[in-house]
Amino acid sequence: MRRAFVVSVLAVLVTAVLAGPAAAREVVLRDDEGRAIRFDVRADVALGWYAGLLRRAAHGNEIERVTIRIVSWDELAERCGRGAAGCYGRREGNRGVMVVPAGQSARLAHTVIHEYGHHVDWSRRHGGLDEPNGTPLWWKARGMAELVSLQSVRDRYQIGWNRSIAEVFAEDYAYTNLGRGYRIGWLRPPTRTIQQAIRADLGLAERPAIAATRPDLRPVVIVRQGTLPPDGRVAVDFGLLGPNRRVELSGAFRQGGVGTLGVSCPGATRSRPLTSGSEVALELPRAGPGQCRASIANTGSRPERFRFTVRLTIRR
Repeated sequence: MRRAFVVSVLAVLVTAVLAGPAAAREVVLRDDEGRAIRFDVRADVALGWYAGLLRRAAHGNEIERVTIRIVSWDELAERCGRGAAGCYGRREGNRGVMVVPAGQSARLAHTVIHEYGHHVDWSRRHGGLDEPNGTPLWWKARGMAELVSLQSVRDRYQIGWNRSIAEVFAEDYAYTNLGRGYRIGWLRPPTRTIQQAIRADLGLAERPAIAATRPDLRPVVIVRQGTLPPDGRVAVDFGLLGPNRRVELSGAFRQGGVGTLGVSCPGATRSRPLTSGSEVALELPRAGPGQCRASIANTGSRPERFRFTVRLTIRR
């Protein structure tokens, strides 16, 4: 009763503070357990909206060790980089700092929860691995050990944002809380088992039965279509991150022209003629790592409408 009264009084005081003109200010609100949620407000915002997102998100005591800095879009670009939706870092005293923009939308909600996912990650060590690396049960349920062995992910950003272990965890965390907007295109959204694993790592659910730990990978599919002039060619360049990748090509001319379908990877080059209106397929069953090029060419004397597909998977 006493804690509820204190929280209610604090909420009234904060409402009064927020009624004034915009200025940089620190505001402390509370979650449903009375834990402090610290905001550094540097823009005009409906602060209750941000606080509601974090109260509802799966969390534990780590919420008291983060500052949510809300800034204008111009300041966000200065602090996080042009094109960034938000960012997360650490400062002295091992305290996390989330930087997110002012506003109120489904996209921004995703950013807020994604960045808090980074804080959850940094707050929970496991396996003696370098942080950030997700949380222990999530690592097992997501099959991260296999993804590391397949060279499909890295501990930082060496092969792109969506191949970072930290970003995979943050997206899984955001999807667990919001149920929408998954931004890792080569992985399927987290299953219920993976979501339960995240909640269990936070002490909010029973440990799930993790029978299979193989990651649920999506194939990478690249499609090109249009019209090729005589002697015209369309090429698709792509990289294979590790060995045992399967490269599958298919192509066809709509009006039955003549041409070639081809692919070249380190140590392997294949091609097949296109001589009828039916689709032609070509495969490299074991390729990578390295940079490759696939192409479709029109060797006839008239323009040809075409469809060309490159599909990349992993042999497992």
